[in-house]
Amino acid sequence: MNSDTFFKCVVDSNRRRILEILGDGEKCVNEIVESMGLEQSLVSHHLKVLRECGLVKSRHEGKNVVYSLSTPEIRNVLKTVEKASAEIGNVKPHEECR
Repeated sequence: MNSDTFFKCVVDSNRRRILEILGDGEKCVNEIVESMGLEQSLVSHHLKVLRECGLVKSRHEGKNVVYSLSTPEIRNVLKTVEKASAEIGNVKPHEECR
């Protein structure tokens, strides 16, 4: 995966939130749904996209599917982007960036 593909996969704020939640450890869909307050079908859709992008992996544990980050570096990248965004501050973004 190149960086363009990575950023296309995480452009959605719900997907980034799922990655943040999984950064704290593996979770089943119900735990993610509870943390996010979204419909289970929407969370499952985002998990599917993240899995297809290679950012999330899954395993079966009994009847449950448990999700985790495919690599801990994903959490580090997101934290770095968040920190850089905060340091940039309230600069008005160019129209292409909206």
